[in-house]
Amino acid sequence: MNEITGLYRSFRSRGYNFFVGVPCSYLTEFVREMQADPEVRYVPATREDIALGIAVGAYMAGRKPLVYLQSSGLGHLVNLITSLAKPYGVSIHLLISLRSQPFEHEFMYRIARRLLALLEYDDYTIVEERDPETPMVKRQTSIVKRDSTDSTAIDE
Repeated sequence: MNEITGLYRSFRSRGYNFFVGVPCSYLTEFVREMQADPEVRYVPATREDIALGIAVGAYMAGRKPLVYLQSSGLGHLVNLITSLAKPYGVSIHLLISLRSQPFEHEFMYRIARRLLALLEYDDYTIVEERDPETPMVKRQTSIVKRDSTDSTAIDE
């Protein structure tokens, strides 16, 4: 059992009831638990900015949404965060799988936290590989949670 197991239930217990995102193999267990929950609305998206736009709509309709994504898609959210979420005071929780491998993910792996800080976006959870050289099934993760109501990061 790893830290991903039970992560979905943790979000549900905090009231999240609308999930949208771009599937990521590292979040397979999270997605599996989410799809098995008959009480929740799950919308798969083809791009991260589309997912955030849908989540903002769900928020406006009274839902408590969460967007899940791989760190490589974080750059797609910059415009929506700066032109939709921030100006209208909407904070959507992001569940980000932070990956350094394969090699094309390495740059975003290094800058993701700084990018979120630059955007002054503090409503997110990062699921990070501790040892990217270990096969996917046996990898350990580090989960860092930030919430717009609490300015401190919690490392589990």
